[in-house]
Amino acid sequence: MIPPGPILIAGCGAVGGYLAAHLQQRLGQEVLILEPWAANREAIAAHGLRVEEPDETLTARDLPVFHTPEELAGRPLGLIVLCSKLFEALPLVEALEAKARYRGPYLATLNGLVDARIADMVGPERVMGCIVTGFFGHLVAPGLVRRHRRRDPGGAHPLFRIGEVAGPPSERVQALAALLGQIDATEVVADLPRARWTKLVFNAMTSPLAAMRGRPTRDLFLDPALRAELMELAFEAVRVATLAVTEIEEICGVPGALWHAAANGEPTARAALDQALVRYGEGISPTATSGMAQDLARGRPTEADWLNGAVVEEAEARGLEAPAHRAIIARLQALSAAHRHG
Repeated sequence: MIPPGPILIAGCGAVGGYLAAHLQQRLGQEVLILEPWAANREAIAAHGLRVEEPDETLTARDLPVFHTPEELAGRPLGLIVLCSKLFEALPLVEALEAKARYRGPYLATLNGLVDARIADMVGPERVMGCIVTGFFGHLVAPGLVRRHRRRDPGGAHPLFRIGEVAGPPSERVQALAALLGQIDATEVVADLPRARWTKLVFNAMTSPLAAMRGRPTRDLFLDPALRAELMELAFEAVRVATLAVTEIEEICGVPGALWHAAANGEPTARAALDQALVRYGEGISPTATSGMAQDLARGRPTEADWLNGAVVEEAEARGLEAPAHRAIIARLQALSAAHRHG
């Protein structure tokens, strides 16, 4: 089970803010926030944390907000939920261990494969993973999260998928799933690495492409030229995933087996996938965009090095190439530099 004590949300962006507000307001949990971005921290302290959704608006007030892990030293914490950017995660965990002297469990809501690296740092027995899928929400201003999709507790399409980084689901995973299931649909995952690779394929084919092209996520699926780029990125990642976890799960309503067949060049599979991606795109809000696109527009570093970079690194380790992922990393690095110095 999860030890008693407050829940610390480390990184109060879209997902972190959404969780913090719902845990406090809907479930009555004691929540603390660790937030390095001064504007966000100050807005939450002054006006509360506001979450706008299609059916309701929540405002969480009187949330203790901290700037550095040192400020948490000596505070008993029951759980730390990691919601930082990927490139911030490992230094953050290192600081929480050394400066806050934390020794409890982590729940990593991060994309990519970084939860396995966190487990290498602190031990797999202390790390759980949470895959957030179908969120379609953003931190649109300091202290303000806006989500475009309705909550659906008990629904068939889980927002939260929780599992152990190593081994089968435990009692603590079941307890967390029951807790988060009161916020939105939640599923316990038996094979977290397989689920992580599945989400990595989706993130690595959508987020960086939306950022690089400056287009909403919906356009990636409905514009033929963009869809071709998206599929090229997906196929490289799927070929690597095949060696890492044998077969991915369903992505965009398409079974993993069809993705594998299309990635291996089967014409009928590619035609079927192309049609399925158009159908999927038609269901995406025209205003939805990727967090990576938002980071690029704000002059912040993107997560391409950690998402697409993970595909490149894993490909090299298995004797494969991933030129499309290499190219998009280089392009986003150039665009990030131009935004920072423009």
